[in-house]
Amino acid sequence: MPLKIDLHVHTCYSHDCTTSLKEVVLYAKRNGLDGVAITDHNTVEGALKLVKRKPRGLIVIPGIEVSTQQGHLLGLNVKTLIPPNFSIKKTIELIHEDGGIAVIPHPFAFIKEGIRPNKNFKSYGLDAIEVANSSNFPFFIMSYLASRFAENMNLPKTGGSDSHIPDTIGLAYTIIENAKADPETDDIIQAIKEGMIVPVGKAIPWMLRLKKMFKKR
Repeated sequence: MPLKIDLHVHTCYSHDCTTSLKEVVLYAKRNGLDGVAITDHNTVEGALKLVKRKPRGLIVIPGIEVSTQQGHLLGLNVKTLIPPNFSIKKTIELIHEDGGIAVIPHPFAFIKEGIRPNKNFKSYGLDAIEVANSSNFPFFIMSYLASRFAENMNLPKTGGSDSHIPDTIGLAYTIIENAKADPETDDIIQAIKEGMIVPVGKAIPWMLRLKKMFKKR
């Protein structure tokens, strides 16, 4: 059966987020998700804590959003800290060595530290490109450009909310097709690598964008 997993969620272990691990579980279930990937900035601490808690009815994929020399990069199924400020090529190598996969988030976003498109990425071992990111603005144009880029690179497309407040968890997610009844994280990662996925999502409403801005203050 298909699974709905938000592959880009931040928690209070990120410097720019206040969402607790308890809130992640509560809002993910409330919004109909089967799982989340915890991708905090340059740390796996919160991800590993939530994996250890084994919340009932929710798949938790440990991950990270690493700051590379070229911009931010997602590592999914990462269990050890990936050091920041390496090149994108070196960072991808480190993610793979840890058993994870590398995904470029928000490649065309104006106000985020995204990695700008480059035809050499696939030769570096890049695994997928995030095409549905709820925090992108304008959402549909950014999604279209990212989707076209992924198609040109012949790489799988993922979706994630890039949530920094609880309310936005699940606004974008990835459908894992033909998943097992009780899948392991490795099964989900393999499905992503094989492109057995569909990105789904919508933009963060303006009221929630304002709420996010005030939360930062």
